[in-house]
Amino acid sequence: MDHPPANSVHEGVGRFEIFDFTPERLPALRELVSREGRPFSIHSPLSRRGGTALPAHAVFFLSPDATRRESSFVVVEETLAEAKEWGAEYVVAHLNWVEDSEDRREARRLGLNAARRLWRLAEGYGVELHIECGGYTGAFHHPDQFAALAREFPGLGLCLDIGHLRLIAESRGRSFLRDLETLAPHARSMHLWNTKDMAHYRRHHHVPLHPSQRPDDGWIDIERALAIVLERRPDCRLIFEYTWSSSEEERVREGMSWVASIAECHQKTAR
Repeated sequence: MDHPPANSVHEGVGRFEIFDFTPERLPALRELVSREGRPFSIHSPLSRRGGTALPAHAVFFLSPDATRRESSFVVVEETLAEAKEWGAEYVVAHLNWVEDSEDRREARRLGLNAARRLWRLAEGYGVELHIECGGYTGAFHHPDQFAALAREFPGLGLCLDIGHLRLIAESRGRSFLRDLETLAPHARSMHLWNTKDMAHYRRHHHVPLHPSQRPDDGWIDIERALAIVLERRPDCRLIFEYTWSSSEEERVREGMSWVASIAECHQKTAR
């Protein structure tokens, strides 16, 4: 199955994030970064090498396949080097996705080994690294497991993708908001988008946020989710992980302004 490059610039609150560009578009992207003059981050990879058709976001640190694991370290190290060169504030990389070991002891060992190596790589390049939580398959999926890694390696922060965290929690029979409470103290950044359930996600993917999305209708309770994290980490960086058409521009901007106002309230309270 082919996975074409995303070529995505994701807006954020006072910042933006770049992800998975074709090599020929990198010069124009670099000009954009310079012109914007705002803080930015890179979701690994900045650009896939060698034309791989693998999903760009999918890293395989918890895969039973050692070759896949090592290739993941190569991708993240390349991204850290590029982040240092480009002046990115931080890098986001998945720890796991859909090829994880089903053996709990092995998954824990692989998770600790990966976190240790990733922490050392980030320290070596002098670039902050945020680990995005996965867990659709395998034995490493509970928030306690990710929180334990963050405590063991405080130089690594967590990126909380609220859409995927909600879907993973529900697939595992857990409360999304309780999972978020466990992870919140370690959050350094968040990926924001909305969905109702897995069937809805498969049809619509990352839906832009808007205050009209009511939890009673099945949407994620965005205000509650933000409150859980920002009450503990008011400095958490917020990225809107979606793109939109020109016909949606007004509605999407309304949603972004809504989220920015929520974040500002929590930051004022924390001062």
